[in-house]
Amino acid sequence: MTNKLIILLGSLFISVAFSFLLGGPWNLAKWLDAVFLIGLLLIMAASVMILIEAEFFNAFIKSFKNFFSRVNQKEKYIRESERRTSDAVAYQKIFPIRKDLLLVGIALSLSSLILSSALYYFLS
Repeated sequence: MTNKLIILLGSLFISVAFSFLLGGPWNLAKWLDAVFLIGLLLIMAASVMILIEAEFFNAFIKSFKNFFSRVNQKEKYIRESERRTSDAVAYQKIFPIRKDLLLVGIALSLSSLILSSALYYFLS
């Protein structure tokens, strides 16, 4: 089984369980809402992984380290005595599952949106 299939089946299982937790009797509309929410959660997780891969947060970390080393004199003296630089060790984190999460999340959200719109217009 591929990652996409595992993520899709797991998401559908979680959406069925989540639709029972929304309160009231189970119906198709609640399940489609749960599928949409799970899809959005997957898209958000993939987006955070993209930000981490792009080293978006490293600039903030470096800025805070520079700020605190300039404000706190003890840190400045410790840095000078240990001959440390303020540059952080560069590393890159790669998430191979990011693309699968994004594709499954988009597919779940769009299919839920289309099905719930069709359900609304055909039943009203």
